[in-house]
Amino acid sequence: PEALGRAGIRRAYALTDVESDVARCIAEAGPILERVAERIGADFLG
Repeated sequence: PEALGRAGIRRAYALTDVESDVARCIAEAGPILERVAERIGADFLG
């Protein structure tokens, strides 16, 4: 996290934040990424 901050990145989001099964994250990356994007939008837009 500190390295991200030094790079100017405020937050990081992983697919595994919403789906703990890594194999599923790989197989269904698109739909899971959409769920992560919804979380990002909620975090930044309220």
